[in-house]
Amino acid sequence: MDPNTMYSVDLSGPASDLDLGMQAWIDDRDSMPRIVFAAEQRLETFGTDGSAGPDPFLHGLRTDGWAEFNDFPGWANRAPGWSAVLDVATDELIMWNPDGVPFYQGTLNSSRTWRRSAKKNSMFIALAGDITDPHGIADAVDAGRMYALVCPITVAMPGRGQ
Repeated sequence: MDPNTMYSVDLSGPASDLDLGMQAWIDDRDSMPRIVFAAEQRLETFGTDGSAGPDPFLHGLRTDGWAEFNDFPGWANRAPGWSAVLDVATDELIMWNPDGVPFYQGTLNSSRTWRRSAKKNSMFIALAGDITDPHGIADAVDAGRMYALVCPITVAMPGRGQ
């Protein structure tokens, strides 16, 4: 995507392969590992009257099974159809949505503590929303624009089995 070009997005149509790019940060401070995701590029939509329209990224989170962060019962259990694999040798994480499309594919910069916790729990908490980095989480939660889900994960460790 060219940041200086305007694009048209039909939110009522089928999902597209529009790649906004994604960044990921780990959080290993608690017993349940977390990953914070932020889109590298954001889109703004407008109604025909010039009013602000829905955010396509947040709309995609809601329709793919993410729950608003403050709705703990909505995301307290493993999200149906979501999965992830972390290849420890390359530190590459691939996280798939229920349609088998990668939500994130890239390096994770995971710590040994995070990997052990992810392997032990076989899942992690994924956070995403109207943020550019983890420092924006509190504001996004307050605005109702932060989402979460629990994703199953396989931690692939060379020579040790899954």
